[in-house]
Amino acid sequence: MINPPIELQNAVQNLLKDLDPGDLVLVGCSGGADSLALVWTTSVVGKRLELKTGAVIVDHQLISESNDVAQNAKKQCEELGIEKVIIKKVEVNQTNEGLEAAARIARYEAFENVLHETNAKVILLAHTQDDQAETVLMRLTRGSGAKSLSGMSAISGKYLRPFLHLRKKIVHDSLDLIGMKAWQDPANFDNQYLRVKVRQELMPKLIEVLGEGAISSLDKTSQLLRLDNQALDELAQKFVDAQDDVKKNGLKVKELENLPEAIRTRVLKICAVASGVHPGPFSFEHIEAIDALVKNWHGQGNVDLPGFIQATRVDGSLRFISSKH
Repeated sequence: MINPPIELQNAVQNLLKDLDPGDLVLVGCSGGADSLALVWTTSVVGKRLELKTGAVIVDHQLISESNDVAQNAKKQCEELGIEKVIIKKVEVNQTNEGLEAAARIARYEAFENVLHETNAKVILLAHTQDDQAETVLMRLTRGSGAKSLSGMSAISGKYLRPFLHLRKKIVHDSLDLIGMKAWQDPANFDNQYLRVKVRQELMPKLIEVLGEGAISSLDKTSQLLRLDNQALDELAQKFVDAQDDVKKNGLKVKELENLPEAIRTRVLKICAVASGVHPGPFSFEHIEAIDALVKNWHGQGNVDLPGFIQATRVDGSLRFISSKH
């Protein structure tokens, strides 16, 4: 079998080159074009680096033929030289955030289980630059901050996204070199999903008006925002680390007032979560309400937070206390 295009090989090798020979690396595979291209490339690069390679296929069981799709993807992974292919069936429990979000939660739970079961070093995911641009645009319309607008990271713990800065067309076209037919997920054409609407309607218009460079520009913007966000997070953490037992003594309002808002709100979030606030439902509206105790104090009452915690201002200090009685 011929080798994948060099840009795909370089992208994968750059993220795997520091692993040791014999380490197991996994690829998340749906049977779609992006993931099959990543399976192929990882198989080739893995052999070069003397790594063990595997694939994880998550069967969400959302369509009647899901088992056939998973079995066909398994066969294709094996044809591409993958040594170990694991199929995980999951139950997708609908949430208030919708089916797409629920499927994602189930998928990552399956990934975590496989990482634990196999002792794999990393899982490679096939997100592309186009996926990143879609993510940034969707989050932009929600009034997101720098952290959210920084999009997906090429390296996120044990999750690696080597194709994140490559266009989807380059990745898709690579399969033509070996004549492999990818599965087309019906959900990718169902415009009840916001991402599908963005992909089918907004992205083509964006490219038509602003040119092909708009996609890479959105990706670049996300990278720059990630750097800015990391710097602000570090400054906020440095402030928190310099405090004397926040849980016991709280935060001095005078010191908080002197912080730039971008750092102060991060400090409030760090301390709230450390005090027991549940991070999932903890929203920016909560942070704004806490910040009002600092910057717009007029004797208002405590702020109720997820996890039975309240933010309160007492004797010039901001404290996080239990609201359980």
